Amino acid sequence: MCNQRNDYVGNGVYSGNVMSHVQISNRKQASTRQFLPRTISVAIKALFITGAIATLNLSYSSSGYAAESQVVVYKLPAGTLEDSLNTFAKQSGITLTFDPALVKGKTAPAVNSQLSAQQVLQQILKGSGLQPITIDGAVIIKPQPLGNVDALQEVVVNAEKVTSPSSLSQPFAGRQVAKASRMGILGNVDLFDTPFSTQSFTDEFALDQQARRVADIIAVDPSVRSAMAEYGDSETYMIRGFPLFVNQVGMNGLYGMTELRRIAPEFYERIDVLKGPASMLNGSSPFGVTGGNVNLVTKRAGDKPLTRLTGSYISDSQFGGHLDFGRRFGEDNAWGVRLNVLARDGDTPISRQEDRMYDGSLALDYRGEKFSASLDMISQDRLTKAYSANIVYNQGFALPRAPENDKNFTNDWEFYKSNSNNWMAKAEYEFSPQVSTYATYGQAKGQEEYFYAGSQGRRFINSSGDFTARAGGYKGYYEVETYELGMRGRFMLGDMSNSYALSYSDFGRTAGGAVVNATAQYTGNVYNSPNLPKPTVNYGLIPQNGDLQLSSLALINTFGFLEDSLLVTLGARDQKLYSGIFSAGVKNAAYDESKVTPTGAVLVKLGNYSLYGNYSEGLSQGSTAPNTTVNAGENLSPFITKQYEVGAKYNAGTFGVTAALFQITQPSAFTNAANRFVEDGEQRNRGLELSTFGQPLNGVRLLAGLTLIDPEQTKTLNGVNDGKDAIGVPRINLVLNGEYDIFALTGLTLTGRVTAFSDAQADVGNTQSIPGWTSLDAGARYVTQVSGKTVTLRANVMNLADKNYWNSVSRGFITSGAPRTALISATIDF
Repeated sequence: MCNQRNDYVGNGVYSGNVMSHVQISNRKQASTRQFLPRTISVAIKALFITGAIATLNLSYSSSGYAAESQVVVYKLPAGTLEDSLNTFAKQSGITLTFDPALVKGKTAPAVNSQLSAQQVLQQILKGSGLQPITIDGAVIIKPQPLGNVDALQEVVVNAEKVTSPSSLSQPFAGRQVAKASRMGILGNVDLFDTPFSTQSFTDEFALDQQARRVADIIAVDPSVRSAMAEYGDSETYMIRGFPLFVNQVGMNGLYGMTELRRIAPEFYERIDVLKGPASMLNGSSPFGVTGGNVNLVTKRAGDKPLTRLTGSYISDSQFGGHLDFGRRFGEDNAWGVRLNVLARDGDTPISRQEDRMYDGSLALDYRGEKFSASLDMISQDRLTKAYSANIVYNQGFALPRAPENDKNFTNDWEFYKSNSNNWMAKAEYEFSPQVSTYATYGQAKGQEEYFYAGSQGRRFINSSGDFTARAGGYKGYYEVETYELGMRGRFMLGDMSNSYALSYSDFGRTAGGAVVNATAQYTGNVYNSPNLPKPTVNYGLIPQNGDLQLSSLALINTFGFLEDSLLVTLGARDQKLYSGIFSAGVKNAAYDESKVTPTGAVLVKLGNYSLYGNYSEGLSQGSTAPNTTVNAGENLSPFITKQYEVGAKYNAGTFGVTAALFQITQPSAFTNAANRFVEDGEQRNRGLELSTFGQPLNGVRLLAGLTLIDPEQTKTLNGVNDGKDAIGVPRINLVLNGEYDIFALTGLTLTGRVTAFSDAQADVGNTQSIPGWTSLDAGARYVTQVSGKTVTLRANVMNLADKNYWNSVSRGFITSGAPRTALISATIDF
């Protein structure tokens, strides 16, 4: 069993097995022709339903029904005005926006009465000097005119101040995405002020989706999809057609802190997604940056006390419990503690399969006037029996049809287990309103073990589903130590603003692992796989096989012109990559390279519109020549991924729309006619992204998008595969995720998601492929009061039609789709 890095770097998966030059197969064209009408039909139906919902919603309004005048029971505790407004928005379902600076330091009285929304707003805003203004169905909190105030308003004059990059951003309308996301060295940046394609998903969205892994959340973006089975050994995300692995995901800006293979989302306030390579912003992750970046923001205690208990059920018979506890105390609530404990265990919808996880996190923080600090500690323990294995395949035949997704072709003694522990500390100090500095440090360690019959060795040998396999095991460990030091500031040169950031980061990782074969090769069939007797395996000593050191120094500056309506960003990061090369536990060589990765971007703000363009690069260690080549063990120079992107963003207040055109090129490697492993050729993905998010109508929340990608192979050996599709990248990616509040029954919300992908090629010659697929999810959510406590009931059904499909093809193997799965949960806030 190989570790993840060797799966895609050491084995040269970005390379291709070169085949003769032929036109794209008629089968592929036919598959695309068949898929397009289905996809367009699904999209039209979904848009029609959305339009019908909008019409229904408007008919309520035109007949005199308005959420603002509906009388219901509101329960708002006394506290800060910000918390009261956020709680009011959630209970009323009204889209409400406000500037946090306007409500800072203000309080609101308790409300526990049957009132209209208008009456509630009048009570909590009384004496604040603020008033609600309704625009296009949304309520915006604005200062009252001077002649209309009940009392003199406090006039606060603030010097221009650097926004704390560690502060959590407010949710956007609909509360499914945040208004800002972490942009690496730049800190938190507003979605509409960044010249890159980003999205940030909230913990509220994750909870309402009953997400079991990060992939369940970010896959709502059609440019970000899961390339692994639901209950596979790990998560892999494809961003703009290129893979991102769990150990390349950042946490609070640091790499190497996540669980090695699968991430539970319950510990995180936000999940930030940056689409496109941006090594300059984030630094090089442990094993490279290609199509994008994912960053997890850990939870912090809010000013409002929180005790939230969630009980869950997942078919077949998996039960779970999650405690989320948060408190602040001390003067001005300066000290905070946030505790999350998660347990889940039982059978999955797939035969022979069990999944168990016991996870916990503790977050402590202090926020003073100038100094802030935090400490995060996370522990995760996971065991999956009969996990959904990947299957590699030979060439020269059509790939087999997908098996029934609830029938397991793995044995019940095949398993994956892991445990990991990490801690992170951060300190931040504001020298002046224009200058702040920070330091972050983290350590992590973990172990993992596989006992398998071939996630590496199970291989299709024909179209009938026959495979060869060999039972064996893998056992390994890793340790990580990393830190970052940085400074951010802002100053003026005449009428030009200058926002700068300086950062130095260092990352070290040691690892070991051993692979042991327990049986000789045998044959089986994916449609008829009896449970075989369990073999035994003895690992012996676990040798070291990894020593990775990364360091980088970065400087970036954003120049603002015309009162910051024109922003020009220029930056560069000097990165050093060192990796030991081991044989039988002994380091006998080393890979030592360095590269400067630049970035440049322009953003123009025109009212509610933002127009932008950028150039960015990704950096990853070059592939290692396989043992069968004459230059076995040789490491190629670092791979540089290059992106050009232009886009537009529109902020309507209650909803947002974004569009982007991009081109990403990634070098490839292959074994030439002289049996030498060399870098030659590239994968060039050109694409169009369209997305929308927010609450376009009262009671309607939408997260939807369409991504079209042309994944072309270029500069291949002798041009034999030039113009053909790269492996594993669907040309059409569509996701429609929506929610609709039923006003006739306060607290009831209907939810649904349509996911559709076109076919994807499985070899560089485009003679093998997997068909496209469409999946439908549906659900409902009900919020009510029980004994004065808020209770939320949720029910979701994934893959409602129980369709059998291959989920993806990537890096030389295919993965199964998920069967129909029921998810039920109840959450009570004490």
